[in-house]
Amino acid sequence: MSKKHLYVGLLLLGTAFWGISFTVVKVGVDQYSPFVFLTYKFLLACLAISLLFFRQLSLITRKTLGIGLQIGLPLLIASVLQTLSLRYTSVTNASFITGLEVLLVPLLKLLLYRKTVQKQFWLACGLALGGLYLITSQQGMHLSFGDSMAAAGAVGFAVYVLQVGRYSTESNPMPSVIVMLGVCTVGSALLALIDPTAVWVPKETDFWWGIAFAGLPATAYMYAVQNAAQRYIEEEKVALTYLCEPLFATTVGIVVLHEKYNEYILLGGLLIIAGMIVLELKIQTHTAN
Repeated sequence: MSKKHLYVGLLLLGTAFWGISFTVVKVGVDQYSPFVFLTYKFLLACLAISLLFFRQLSLITRKTLGIGLQIGLPLLIASVLQTLSLRYTSVTNASFITGLEVLLVPLLKLLLYRKTVQKQFWLACGLALGGLYLITSQQGMHLSFGDSMAAAGAVGFAVYVLQVGRYSTESNPMPSVIVMLGVCTVGSALLALIDPTAVWVPKETDFWWGIAFAGLPATAYMYAVQNAAQRYIEEEKVALTYLCEPLFATTVGIVVLHEKYNEYILLGGLLIIAGMIVLELKIQTHTAN
């Protein structure tokens, strides 16, 4: 198995964690400060990566600090906007709108860096977004305040993906990942300090279970894998794997919350898979030539 295919599989597993975390985060921020939730989430992820890659701490340099800051700031902004959006809109709407980053990545890549993108990328993204629309439109899509925040967050995530791709030539991404998570931790904590509703030690055990899940598999694992993966996988393909996130979120809703299953969900899921197949066929054809 090539490294590309291995990392695609690892990214898909991460999107499953992300899909589940939408519900976990929504439950956590409904009662408590979203900034406190983010602070603990990023702190736990930062500590986990630092312990796992303890020897990498000595490789943090001034250059690493700069890279971590440049990828950490858009991630922080995007995470704050997405988390806040879950207070005002549904998990389904938030996950679908966040999926817009799939189109925003090649668009921003074209506008900001003047880099061309293959037509197959647009076709793949169109198929996948069409599938996401079928899954989510059954609940009614309207641009509420929460939806607008999720859309702004999608822009932030797209910028984050591009920034990671910009520094993907670095020989070792882990020191930058540690700094990135540290930036997000400090930024979230500063926002929590000015939040009058902040409660730093919630008594609800569900809050802490949510922190554990959001901080470890959904953050530490996923961002470590993604930063390593972009050394081998193009930004557009990384972003396309994110489209599976709301598909997993919908599946969890059906299994755990007993939400209704219908033909729109089935067809939408098939379109998402078709989009990924189109993109994969293009890459294999390109490699063969």
